[in-house]
Amino acid sequence: MSSGTFLQDALSGRAGVSDIDAYVDAWHDSDSDLSLHEYLGLTWDEYRLWVEKPESLRYIVAAHRHGVPVSEELQSSVSERFALAARADSSNEAESVLSWLQQTGRL
Repeated sequence: MSSGTFLQDALSGRAGVSDIDAYVDAWHDSDSDLSLHEYLGLTWDEYRLWVEKPESLRYIVAAHRHGVPVSEELQSSVSERFALAARADSSNEAESVLSWLQQTGRL
């Protein structure tokens, strides 16, 4: 694990979404003055979304990669669901997260 945030490392390819737990563990083991969401490189809203819907993390990272809000990334993923058969599972996941955001009034 590098000295960057989870998000920085995920965007540079040094970490995958499954590595976030190691970053959380490192935060617990550190004496950092940063809150966990800051330590991970997430905004408060992104952190809340990830805590409540862990499957949203891949879309949070993708949104940063594309320079768009997470909601836009999710909507894009849902609209492309039939583009590639191999992406069907992740599109259904995106649709689920997007639907949840709408049901909770966050979109």
